[in-house]
Amino acid sequence: MTRVVEDIGKLRRLYKKKGIQYSIVYALNMLGMSVKFSDIKLLYQLIVGRKVSNGTVADLLKRLLKKGVLKRVGERYHPVVDFETAMSVMDVKRAKNGIKGALKALNKELNRATDRRREQVRVPRSIEKVLRITKELMEKDYWKAVDFDAHTIIGARRTGTWILWFDDYFIYRENKTGFIHYFKSKMLSEILKSIGLREGFMVYHVEHRAEDVIREFYRSYANARRLHYELKELGWLEYGEPLVLETYYDAGSTYLALRKLYTGETLVQLGGPNHRNRAKRYLVYGGEHIDEENEEFYHYRPSGLY
Repeated sequence: MTRVVEDIGKLRRLYKKKGIQYSIVYALNMLGMSVKFSDIKLLYQLIVGRKVSNGTVADLLKRLLKKGVLKRVGERYHPVVDFETAMSVMDVKRAKNGIKGALKALNKELNRATDRRREQVRVPRSIEKVLRITKELMEKDYWKAVDFDAHTIIGARRTGTWILWFDDYFIYRENKTGFIHYFKSKMLSEILKSIGLREGFMVYHVEHRAEDVIREFYRSYANARRLHYELKELGWLEYGEPLVLETYYDAGSTYLALRKLYTGETLVQLGGPNHRNRAKRYLVYGGEHIDEENEEFYHYRPSGLY
């Protein structure tokens, strides 16, 4: 801890600019070793310049563990990823940059067909309505239909972006936080394929806004997004450990990979693996949003809209 104490002035400046999560993770990466709860509490108090309760420290650790930034082994905590990668779920500017170019170049490779048998599932009336509207939009503007789905059943906010869909994985980024999220849904994947939507790089929808349709049928984006929570209530959505998205792009080379954080299992890898060392890495969070205190709000659905 001696080195951290010597740099406490810098950590306090980081705290004022970036917040406590940023400064704590910076300090732990500086230490390069696992620490106890009491060490983190002491560090927290040194940075903010006042006493804090055990509950406050526990809440901070809970958030960092959930994001996949820290891992607990016994009574000790240690960083799971390097500081640069950790910032992808804490530093909005870093999380917004460096993704689009690499993914856009790989769109054709991601748009692969599947011959898996589609399961027959019971689709709620409210979701059937979404599918009907989607099919009607597809006849006029495919990407407007994708945008409509992005802000209804995918669950992205008005300023959010549906980035990728492959197999049963749905990945999107929230502009509000800069974080990247994912969920898995075999059922949703199958019914979207059944109406003609294609897997792949989905970000083109941002240039084909379906706001007029969303407001016509649901009055607001908040109301439309509640359809995603209906799928959650039905048990259609699965979440897992944080993932790591790796991207690299230059004029002649592209690389993309998505891996499980804790096991390193590769879910998808496209492009030359020799570019991996130069790739930028982003944590991908399993869930709708980092802080779920307001989740119940989205489960309420005004009558007559669905």
